[in-house]
Amino acid sequence: MPLMDILLAIGTGIGLSAVAGIRAYLPLLLVGLAARLGLVTLPAAFSFLDNWPVLGVLLALALLESVFDKLPVLEKILDLVQTPLRIVAGAVLFAVALGAEFGTGVVSALLAGGVLAGVVAFLKVSLRPPASASAAGVSPPFLSTVEDLLAIAGGIVAVLVPVVALFLVAFLLFFYYRVRRRRGKKYGGLRILGD
Repeated sequence: MPLMDILLAIGTGIGLSAVAGIRAYLPLLLVGLAARLGLVTLPAAFSFLDNWPVLGVLLALALLESVFDKLPVLEKILDLVQTPLRIVAGAVLFAVALGAEFGTGVVSALLAGGVLAGVVAFLKVSLRPPASASAAGVSPPFLSTVEDLLAIAGGIVAVLVPVVALFLVAFLLFFYYRVRRRRGKKYGGLRILGD
């Protein structure tokens, strides 16, 4: 495999795994659809992703994840449940991007993808302002919609133009940082109001 192809596969894997740290099912759905359309060749070990019943289940789960994430009362529970699933999705997507088959090579691909998705998921949970912080100027449903749009765009771009997906994830993390910083400045020294 030429070096450029390896680098593009790694870029795709990084982009898809990072997006999986934001939304677990959406990038899996996008990769399955891309494989169904002939844009991506799935390794035999992961060929189940382009089956219509699997795509239907992934679509339903992606919609549920998106809707539940917009409900402030479910935010913490969803993050608790979804973070391990995001790590698994990131691991699978990285292995798919590298074309890894079951064997020694797949373990390192799964591990790299899982770690990357886990880091992004952790940063998302820790940097996203809590649901009670809507007074900071950005509501949790708005943040969730931004995540949805970035996950869709990031998943599509990771498949078509791998390097750009990294910039989308970096933008989301920067956006969260700015919102938290703005919230901190708004309350200034009144720590009790910021909690």
